[in-house]
Amino acid sequence: MRKYNAVFAGLFLAGLLSPLTSQAQWATSDIRALASSPQWLTTKVYIEGAPHVDVKDKYPGVVGISMWDPERNRYEFFYADTGLSKYEHGGGGYFLVTGDRKNHILVPDKGPIRSVVRRLEVLNNEEFTYSREVPRDMLETNETVRIYVVHAPYKGPIKTSTSH
Repeated sequence: MRKYNAVFAGLFLAGLLSPLTSQAQWATSDIRALASSPQWLTTKVYIEGAPHVDVKDKYPGVVGISMWDPERNRYEFFYADTGLSKYEHGGGGYFLVTGDRKNHILVPDKGPIRSVVRRLEVLNNEEFTYSREVPRDMLETNETVRIYVVHAPYKGPIKTSTSH
């Protein structure tokens, strides 16, 4: 029940902070872009200031195939090599795009993390890129860096389907 309250509180705050007309116009557009492909694949991860250096191997937790269901505002992540779901480890739940199109918020159904706020960088039919601050190389003792995670529509052989 807390998760639903958090989602609704986030939606309420987004509505208060954005004019209603722009919220309806932009949020609908963003959600449709996510639905333009049944699957999205992480194609690149880079650190702010170094877009030419792909560091996917240092951030495996953000790499994979994702599915987005804007009809239900649900998401689920999968391993790119096997197609197995990450749901049981926090890789599935609810999502929303704020009315100002600046943030993409995930609220996992399971796992230790309650919500993840990601800055929306690009969202269209060809690319979905977000950024967020994390410890360098995902080691808690390292300094924080902003990573950019780039996705493209997935056209490979692995077929995934949501489990919830």
